[in-house]
Amino acid sequence: MEIPRSMAQARKSPNWKEWDNASKEEWSSLMKNHTWDLIDKPDGARVVGSKWLYTIKSGIPGVELKRFKCRLVAQGFSQTEGVDYNEIFSPVVKHVSIRIMLSAVVNRDYELEQMDVKTAFLHGDLEERILMKQPEGFIKKGDENKVCLLRKSLYGLKQSPRQWNLKFDSFMKESGFIRRSYDSCVYMRNLNKENAVYLLLYVDDMLIASGCKAEVRLVKDTLSQKFEMKDLGPASRILGMDIIRDRKKGILSLSQETYIEKVLKAFGMSDAKSTITPLATHFKLKSLGKA
Repeated sequence: MEIPRSMAQARKSPNWKEWDNASKEEWSSLMKNHTWDLIDKPDGARVVGSKWLYTIKSGIPGVELKRFKCRLVAQGFSQTEGVDYNEIFSPVVKHVSIRIMLSAVVNRDYELEQMDVKTAFLHGDLEERILMKQPEGFIKKGDENKVCLLRKSLYGLKQSPRQWNLKFDSFMKESGFIRRSYDSCVYMRNLNKENAVYLLLYVDDMLIASGCKAEVRLVKDTLSQKFEMKDLGPASRILGMDIIRDRKKGILSLSQETYIEKVLKAFGMSDAKSTITPLATHFKLKSLGKA
């Protein structure tokens, strides 16, 4: 299926109904979050562009169905450092922290659940004054010359990941969590082994682990009261890796089979023959001569 690169292409797509519903769902989230105020454009003001991005989320077997996704982004490439933004660094959980946590989950027979935050970046508060062009397809008659004064961070802005992370970190600390010194995206609450709960954050995707089901449930409820969350149940995929767990046997493994199949399909190599080695031992490279 061809993914449209603009709303004009989406309108011509045989799946326009699905794309239209996806854009309306995104618009609803933006309005619910009071992402901007509509104002008259000030003379000489800098205004960043806006654009709709389309994709199809593959979903998670048995948890989440494949779905059409539409996201409004600000064209942050037109932002100027020191004017439209200052600091932009935002941490993500280290891969080694994920592996250590998964090892501990198996060793201690912990519960391992997963959640993600819907439109996470929209929760971040902007510190700078940023004006943005109104999104195509949602401009009311008579408001054509108005612009959006952003109140919340938006996907595409250079500072959005940082502003979201600051908001999340502040909330976690208010909720009694301690951020671990070895990884600023690993949080822990309760220091006794029986009911300690851990949370690992990668942008808007999180793993929650604990030996106590009630603690996991409490964390989920706490997050859902603050943010619009999606409960994905037992963890099954993180960073493109499938999590395969046999709890009775005490085994947990990671697989990138789904990701590899996706890459092969993207390059038209789904029917390519496999090989057990990346390069045959008898293969010889020939010199092309001196440059």
